[in-house]
Amino acid sequence: MTCGLDDARRDHGIEARILLAADLAIFGDTEGAAMQVKIAVAMRPSDANILYNAACTYGLLKMKQEALDALRRSVEAGYANTDWFKQDPDLRILHDEPEFQRIIRAGYNAKRPDSE
Repeated sequence: MTCGLDDARRDHGIEARILLAADLAIFGDTEGAAMQVKIAVAMRPSDANILYNAACTYGLLKMKQEALDALRRSVEAGYANTDWFKQDPDLRILHDEPEFQRIIRAGYNAKRPDSE
């Protein structure tokens, strides 16, 4: 039996791991950053925030396809702040990619209320 405190620590550990990945990317540790992203995403594969931060880390690493895949998955998981995508410097490498624009449109479409 686990207690709520253990669950909270594990959750914070996953969040710390994805933030560590971004820091490692900034400091040029490509291998370490990619490993931390993969572990965090494996631990929470449908968490929109983890997936968004994974996309940002991959963007910092200039890994376009991985960044696009993680960004798409973040929107599919419910990440709603697609307006920020175009401003986020971590995603700058994606701004001219047609797939990036499609992901943004998909996010906008997901946010629109049904017109019935």
